[in-house]
Amino acid sequence: MNKIIFGILFLLTATIGLAQDTNAPKKKISERKQLKNATTQQISQCYEGALLVRLKTRKHSIEALRKIGENKLADKIESEQADLNKKIVEAFQNNFDFCPTYFFFSDYSSSIRKGDFDNVEFLNEKLLPDTTILLSNRSFLTAEFGRIEQDTAKYFDGYYYTSGDNGLERKTSYYGGPNMRFGALVIKNDQFMQLRRPFPYYVRTFDSLPIKRSPKNVVKRMNKKLQRFYKKNK
Repeated sequence: MNKIIFGILFLLTATIGLAQDTNAPKKKISERKQLKNATTQQISQCYEGALLVRLKTRKHSIEALRKIGENKLADKIESEQADLNKKIVEAFQNNFDFCPTYFFFSDYSSSIRKGDFDNVEFLNEKLLPDTTILLSNRSFLTAEFGRIEQDTAKYFDGYYYTSGDNGLERKTSYYGGPNMRFGALVIKNDQFMQLRRPFPYYVRTFDSLPIKRSPKNVVKRMNKKLQRFYKKNK
């Protein structure tokens, strides 16, 4: 009889404990942890996939200049942009081995965003469309030389104390991402949205200064940053 009573009590205790575990609120993952998980996934996505590099054409500016008869200036801008694009392609081909790279003109941005690669013309080292270049892996990030966008995320900066109704109260201090807008090689996702820290998503070009980094040095630095971050988070 005692054994039966003991068995019933044991089953009741186990059932109550299980119910409590089932109904217990799940612990929320902190924003920092979520961001770290996301960036770890992104670096693997790039390493195991590819980096698609978007090259500018300045097509609209050139066409506008030609319409008003400014052909010499249009030719100058077109030549300078083509020269820069060739240097970017060469920089990646000679100084970037983190993952395969593909190059495309910005005119195909919409198709890239939609994943419609049948309508994308990838470019060879001479900036000519090459139908033999096919994207072998649909897992990719994108990159381009441009301007850093403002990071509106908040970052933990410590604690401070202030007077309140109940005496001194501890407050949390944050700082926001600065409105940088400086020139850089920027890594973005497949929708051309700038990534966030701790992902090493940019390398400055210092293009507004008298002495600026060449595409070769910028790409080389980015390659090293990605390699270090991958080794740390794989």
